[in-house]
Amino acid sequence: MATTQKPLDDRIKVALITGTSSGFGYLTALTLARAGHRVFASMRDTRNGNAGPARELRTAAAKEDLALEVVDIDIRDDHSVERGVREVLRRAGRIDVLANNAGIFYPAILETMTIDDVRAVFDTNVFGQLRMYRAVLPAMRAQGEGLVVQTTSALGRIVLPFIGAYVGTKWAMEAMAETSRYELRRSGVDLVILEPGAYDTDLADPNGVRYYRRYRDKLGREDARRLAEYGDLADRAEGHLVDEPGLPDNQQVADAIAALVDTPSSERPVRLPVAGAADFLGELQRVHADLQRKAMVSNGYEDLLSGGTTSG
Repeated sequence: MATTQKPLDDRIKVALITGTSSGFGYLTALTLARAGHRVFASMRDTRNGNAGPARELRTAAAKEDLALEVVDIDIRDDHSVERGVREVLRRAGRIDVLANNAGIFYPAILETMTIDDVRAVFDTNVFGQLRMYRAVLPAMRAQGEGLVVQTTSALGRIVLPFIGAYVGTKWAMEAMAETSRYELRRSGVDLVILEPGAYDTDLADPNGVRYYRRYRDKLGREDARRLAEYGDLADRAEGHLVDEPGLPDNQQVADAIAALVDTPSSERPVRLPVAGAADFLGELQRVHADLQRKAMVSNGYEDLLSGGTTSG
């Protein structure tokens, strides 16, 4: 493992961000770099499919003299994750912040999705996040400090129809991320769950459109029959791919991550709903926090609760 020397200025953090080809990840990379941090913006297929956004980030870094580098990491591949994280540690000596933003969106009636379809969503949205945890956490624990920001969704706390696989992944990551926060409590490493509401991101368009069309085009006879039997509901899934007017600016999420980086560890919450999500999740968060504390205390884990608030 690379050495874990401190930066010359403790306020400057080394940040590794996933899913920077678009959306929250792209903006977060630029926002943290412009705030003076050293940023490694990761995405897969930087030479072909994501060559454009990789080039845009490199151009912005050169033009604005930012400490921002692009690194090729496919979070679905163990070797790619391990190789990419080793490269960041070799070049920077440490990782202070991991922002897990990468994800895919897959609207469909759940019964009509094959196991392979569902597995593909979980491989990115759940197992991909866990691969990053496993690769980065040993270095953070060796440093005795660090911050993981796990982006989930308001749909990690509530359910909407026609996106069952996506919602399932977000619920799974909510549970596993909170578990990791408690387990990391004595290590000095913080974990915060970021819960955006509805934003105009590329998850739905064009990425969601691509996944949805691929799903519809490859339906076998049996699953096509299943879909037809749902009648008019068969077309409702596409509603999740239509841009809604008046959605908040994606920059809010990048700014929220930047604020977490600058927030003292003792003041960081377990969960941070962003924008509209805070309005309708507030009561749920309060009830959950109370029940969670009672469960932790009754099972003898009160010592792992200290530090930070339980909701936003």
